Amino acid sequence: MPDSDAQRPPPGEPYLRELEEQLLAEFSERNARIARLRRLRHMETPVDIPPAYRTSAREVRTPLAREQLKRVIGSLTANRPLVHVPPAEPTEAARAGADQRARWTNAALRRMDSEAARDVFGMLIDAMVADGAGVLKLLYAPDRWAGYPRRSANDGEPAQDFLQRAERFKKSARFPLAWRDVDVTTFYPLEGEDGLEACLEISERPRHLVQCRYGLITDKRSGRLVPPGGDAQSESGPVGAPLVGARPTSRVVEYWDDEYFAYLVDGHLVRRGRHGYGAIPYVHAYGDQTPSRDPAKAGVSMLASMEYLVPLLDQLLTMKQNALFLYAYPTPKITNFSPIDPNLTNDGRPRALDFRPGEVVPLYQGEDLSFLEWKGTPPDLDELIAQTRAMIDQAGAPSVLFGVPPGGNTSGYLLNQLINTARVSFQQIARHAEQALERIVQLMWRLVETRIAETVFVFEAEDEQGWIGLGPHDIDGYHAVRVRLDPLGPADDVAQGTLAASLVGARLASRRWAMREKLGIEDAETVEDEILLDELIDTPEVRSAIVREALGQAGMAPQRAEETANDRT
Repeated sequence: MPDSDAQRPPPGEPYLRELEEQLLAEFSERNARIARLRRLRHMETPVDIPPAYRTSAREVRTPLAREQLKRVIGSLTANRPLVHVPPAEPTEAARAGADQRARWTNAALRRMDSEAARDVFGMLIDAMVADGAGVLKLLYAPDRWAGYPRRSANDGEPAQDFLQRAERFKKSARFPLAWRDVDVTTFYPLEGEDGLEACLEISERPRHLVQCRYGLITDKRSGRLVPPGGDAQSESGPVGAPLVGARPTSRVVEYWDDEYFAYLVDGHLVRRGRHGYGAIPYVHAYGDQTPSRDPAKAGVSMLASMEYLVPLLDQLLTMKQNALFLYAYPTPKITNFSPIDPNLTNDGRPRALDFRPGEVVPLYQGEDLSFLEWKGTPPDLDELIAQTRAMIDQAGAPSVLFGVPPGGNTSGYLLNQLINTARVSFQQIARHAEQALERIVQLMWRLVETRIAETVFVFEAEDEQGWIGLGPHDIDGYHAVRVRLDPLGPADDVAQGTLAASLVGARLASRRWAMREKLGIEDAETVEDEILLDELIDTPEVRSAIVREALGQAGMAPQRAEETANDRT
């Protein structure tokens, strides 16, 4: 493979292997912590039960962690994110271009979700809440336009006909950009003073897909995928011996920086070069971020505060259930036991009792049958369970988000205020998700402008024509964007609308500010123009003119007022 002639050389195979080993050690604690929290989420954390009681105890695992995550993630993803492009200039043409680009971007995000067959943005929010960090990846997929029509210089086809044929192809072909969510435990960032400067993605992928994609073969000695030239690193052994360590997956390491990319498969460099993106195609976003530089503590999961409380509650509930089980089905015992015949080699221990409820138990003379009972004041498990549950409620998502009032009869206003207060703790996650999407959108525009270098079409049902195109001339190096994530529900929208109307009516705020800040309408200027148009149509003069025009087109010209007055005289 020819080396680059740039001042900074591309990464080599030894460097990538050393970097992989270093990052795996550095982020091992982060991955271990996330693995523990995922087991907690999926109720895979076992309850500590003494071995003697495992036959009678019924293990209880509560779904509190999973249900709390579901409510918080559902609240943050209740509404799709909205992309707004501020106009580059205060002109009507700039406003129209910014509105077109915003509508194209919103439709493009929906189309990429549809082609990925996965709620990519929802998975980002899920990872930010549950794992403490999420990762998005956006790539240019030129293979999706592999059948792009070609124009021969000798066939005499007019340029306009070819452009129409190319436009039809682009509308029917798959979208040339693809995004996906990346498991944060497979992502290893290299952050410097300017943020993310390089990264590795280390994952296990289906062996046959990797083999076909990179043209690899299976080494007979090591059982790994290797280039056709063989595996110089494999251990020596007889050719034709059974595969050693053959797996259904292969280890793929991707390296990306702002200029180069490189792929390692089972430790072998299979592809390397410049990508021309102008930026790293990954976005790494923390959920609840802390000042710590430790990868295991930089992003805190929502479940971190409940990591020990939920297992404690499971253990207390298991103890409660076991106590009820032993109370309802007590264990029998024999007292006043004495050996009957010393010649029977009785060692002085009570005989085994075959106890069957409802049947008569034969006893020897002097023996007494009773049941094991707790002596003294039993511990108040109910109080401890209630205290643990209250701590979980404070550490995680408050129960008011579940629709459960804090107690007694609660007014609707107070309940709404409590819900809004509870959501304040998740505003940092929403803000980080907005920033992540803004970086993804900027990369998307950069790829359309520099890599695709053609107009890309998306379908938007709200548009009169249906299709919206965006090309390099529409972007022209301007990448300013704002993404808004509105986690409020319908009841909150009504409250925000009422507040906005009150502020505008009291002349404490403008209509544009109320629409933009309280109702989430990014293109407030266009909406205000539509409102003014509706008000103009409702004026008597305009409505009379519309009626006269409609009657004239129908051949029913109305009489003038002077003629009507003369007829009456």
